[in-house]
Amino acid sequence: MVINIRLSDRQTADSDDPLGRDWYGYDSEATPERLWANNRGDWFLSARSISDERWAALNYQGRVVLVAELKDPDHELLVGNTRAPKKALIGRVLPAGHFIHEALIGTQVEYAPGSRNSISYGPDPEMAGVVDADLPEAWDLPGPGGQGLQMDAEVRRAIENAAQDRLMRYYRDLGWTVTDTRQNRPYDAEAVRGAERIYLEAKGTQSRGDSVIVTRNEVDHARRYPGLCLMGVWSGMRLVDGEVDPETGDFRIVDFNPEDRQLRPRDFDWTLPGDAT
Repeated sequence: MVINIRLSDRQTADSDDPLGRDWYGYDSEATPERLWANNRGDWFLSARSISDERWAALNYQGRVVLVAELKDPDHELLVGNTRAPKKALIGRVLPAGHFIHEALIGTQVEYAPGSRNSISYGPDPEMAGVVDADLPEAWDLPGPGGQGLQMDAEVRRAIENAAQDRLMRYYRDLGWTVTDTRQNRPYDAEAVRGAERIYLEAKGTQSRGDSVIVTRNEVDHARRYPGLCLMGVWSGMRLVDGEVDPETGDFRIVDFNPEDRQLRPRDFDWTLPGDAT
């Protein structure tokens, strides 16, 4: 999904603006970077909504004028609100030529008649493009070798949560103290045992699991901490009445040391090493 943000005409910000802005709204003379900086907050958004989405699009008079890639799942909590804390998104402006920019820029964003809400959610163009290309792995169905983009949000969440729980349970059974870090770190869990500390990634897929999708942040973190990152891959997962059947599939632990030759940009598809255990 895409977080759509509707802009007003340019307005002067309050002197105590939580982002330190002197203006916000749409300014046709502003650079894309300035337009993003002045409009990435302050919004009533849930942390779950931010962590679930990868793209944000600013629209003015119903048409997208800027597209940004979010730094999942980071955001800023803004102080000074009397209700639930507002948030500011963290991300980078996508340049012309990027396929997500080209898919969204200039497109129409529809809001309910009379709606005053500046936030709406649109379909993920990356997923839509994969479906249009009719790639079978895009649905993450049984059979294909690589993990694909699961289209059903509830199914995707069930698979992700089951894989996370299984990975954490695996290391706890080995005597590690394991903390879930999915909401604020570029890795899924941290495990500590005595003086040892390791970083864990969890991947679940209905495919054979020959490859899995990893984000740029995950790859960057693994490269900063070589030898300390491991991935739990639960492949061949099956769902019964919306619940993951714990008796199906295969679970294995692999060293997460991604090399360029193992990566294909999407975010990335990472081909698992042959010596997986």
